[in-house]
Amino acid sequence: MRNIYPALIALAALSMPALTPAFAEDAGGVEPVTTFEAMPEPAHSGYETVNGLEMYYQVHGEDGPPLILLHGGLMTIETLGPLLPALAETRTVYAVELEGHGRTRDLDRPLSLRQFADDVAGFITQQGLDPVDVVGFSMGGATALGLAAHHPETVNRLAVISASHQEDSIYGSVRQGWPHMSAEMLADTPMEAAYMAVAPEPERFKVLVDKIRAAMLSGMGWEDDAMRAIDAPTLLIVGDTDIVQPAKVLELFQLMGGATSDGPMGPQVNPDRQFAVLPGATHYDILYRVDMLMPLLASFLSPEQD
Repeated sequence: MRNIYPALIALAALSMPALTPAFAEDAGGVEPVTTFEAMPEPAHSGYETVNGLEMYYQVHGEDGPPLILLHGGLMTIETLGPLLPALAETRTVYAVELEGHGRTRDLDRPLSLRQFADDVAGFITQQGLDPVDVVGFSMGGATALGLAAHHPETVNRLAVISASHQEDSIYGSVRQGWPHMSAEMLADTPMEAAYMAVAPEPERFKVLVDKIRAAMLSGMGWEDDAMRAIDAPTLLIVGDTDIVQPAKVLELFQLMGGATSDGPMGPQVNPDRQFAVLPGATHYDILYRVDMLMPLLASFLSPEQD
């Protein structure tokens, strides 16, 4: 197991699970890329044709305002943990699978955050949801930032979990393993199992891993100006022991206009720019910390605030 350690650490940047005893201890035994056994059956599921892509989605809960939920890299809807059903208690959650992930077969093109954002924007518009609240985790969070920046008409309120816009927001010790990622190193792991369980062509797991590796090495970030221009009210959440550096998320918060005013009592509160650090939370288990996540999300995404 030790010889694949660098690559597995690298994959953690895109929502990878605990694969060694040390990881399991750090994450409290939680493996986010493992299928969540308590995931309820969707109220509806299907495919939406967007930019030539057959994008798979599920709808959970039908009693509240709509909400888009975006998974992390190499994840599926079933690996979103208890966060999805918790949100669905009060919202109509549209959980999509990004290109190449799960049931959404990839096209003959590279993967990129911009393409992910464009596809999600198309989905939102074709479903008649815009503008809509968006919650994204890890790579899905980075996608959500691009969605708000480049398709502002589609986003109402934005919550980003364990993600930032800077390519160096992930600790360097993690990023140094990115060039070594391969499907062979992920054989018999929870992320492979999650993909194999639902993908229409399981043999394409290698294609997905190769494309994710290429995307990371070519750069998966956003320009400062694009982030600065986001109008949608935004909540940024990170774990205090995340692989995304909290200091980098704080930089993004300030770049977007949070805590930048100056006065005799310090910065004025800006309800449209919020930043939270969850204590004792890692990138591996943050989706399972609904005890802390849901009060933050419920307060920020409450329609009474609009």
